[in-house]
Amino acid sequence: MTGLLLALAALCIWIYQDAQRRQLLRPWAWTLLVAFLGPIGIAIYWAKRPLYPAEYRVGGYAWVMTRSFVIATTAWIGMFGALVLIWLSTIVPMPLIIALILSLGVLLAAAWSLVAFLLLLTVWLLRDGNHVEQGPTHPLLAGQPLPVWGDRVLKVIFFGGLLMVFMFTEPATPHWMEQVEWQTVPGRIAI
Repeated sequence: MTGLLLALAALCIWIYQDAQRRQLLRPWAWTLLVAFLGPIGIAIYWAKRPLYPAEYRVGGYAWVMTRSFVIATTAWIGMFGALVLIWLSTIVPMPLIIALILSLGVLLAAAWSLVAFLLLLTVWLLRDGNHVEQGPTHPLLAGQPLPVWGDRVLKVIFFGGLLMVFMFTEPATPHWMEQVEWQTVPGRIAI
């Protein structure tokens, strides 16, 4: 859980700094929106944030927001799934975890892929391909160069968050697990 909280904190810091760089009023409000609404807050921010002169958005508000929501939710699911697997590894033997990943994990991934595909397809069919927002979309950003780090920092935050989930989630083995011989479990539990 610590890893997820650290990833959320890093994301909120990035949102605050990005909102401040883009001359938005009340960058704390955007940070709180992302902190409380998660992927929905990220999608709203991504669709509304002002653009630098070299940036552009195509497809309209609904397309940008839905695409950002699907990407953010997929990242959230990946980090939460990693956390669940670490937690399960403390109470379930590895062959059972692999079986869960191959059955339930594949089923849930397929279900999310179907939902994401249908969402994106619906909004893509309704998107306005002629609607192009080209920066600068805020008067104070005119003539400003694109930040050096840009939005690549988000990828670093995601992969860093995934790494933090594995590093800072310290699974504690229950006392009763030390006394169980896992070779005898399948004989006692009908699988």
